[in-house]
Amino acid sequence: MMQFSRRGFIKAGAAGLALAAPALSQAAALVGKKAKIQTGVQLYSVRKLCEKDLIGTLKAIKEMGYVGVEFAGYYGKSATELKQILSDLGLVACGTHTGLDSIKPQNIAKTIAFNQEIGNKYLMVPGMNAKDAQGWIDFAKIFSDAAVTAKAAGMFVGYHNHQHEFKDKFDGRCKWEIFFSNATADVCQQMDVGHVVSAGEDPVAWLKKFPNRSRTLHAKEIYPGPGILGQVPEGKQGVKWDEVFAAAEADVTEWYIVESEADPNTLNNIRGCIEFLKSKGRA
Repeated sequence: MMQFSRRGFIKAGAAGLALAAPALSQAAALVGKKAKIQTGVQLYSVRKLCEKDLIGTLKAIKEMGYVGVEFAGYYGKSATELKQILSDLGLVACGTHTGLDSIKPQNIAKTIAFNQEIGNKYLMVPGMNAKDAQGWIDFAKIFSDAAVTAKAAGMFVGYHNHQHEFKDKFDGRCKWEIFFSNATADVCQQMDVGHVVSAGEDPVAWLKKFPNRSRTLHAKEIYPGPGILGQVPEGKQGVKWDEVFAAAEADVTEWYIVESEADPNTLNNIRGCIEFLKSKGRA
């Protein structure tokens, strides 16, 4: 066996570290680099088509370039059936819009099991209301408790806004601020940027107010409108997309989820949306 002197051993070790340094540096950079945000579509956008032909509609969505789909109803399919359909088409589940009752203690285990089966980890409640600030504080407690259970299963619980969460205020504070100020940091915000802008607010400012909570972001143009990103009614100010993209990419956002509410009977609007995202290098 070859023998090394102490000096030779040190010299050889130093040489080995020098050779390994670039690889180690590259590995460290990869660890710190955030993965590119993926693009999905909320199936509510094309719900009438899904009712008629779910598989055909999903196939068309895949062919447009979408990676994932977010459910708002399951069109009579079981979790096992949905899992197989998504697998066959090469799509993934990037969220479900699920009712408030589904994340309460008596129901959340069943909700988690269904979503685990289809491969979804984002449980988003798409709307709720309360007559006063205390009601929104109570909601925050429900979500905070649910987030603990979901986190143990590798999942997230969050809330999706419309316009009233920003327009309606109690003692000068809007519902969105009350809710997220009282919810734990594990409760996600699924911001619908089109509705935020339509309510007269700045989505970037709100993303920064509650950072590291935007796992999925709804990409919608101002509402009502043509339903295609980047297209707004004459005389209206649309979403400042470059600013929104920059804010999302500085946050923990993992998915841009297109939602178009203009016409649930056509694929044209969600096609226009992904073409816009492609033009921006985001799909």
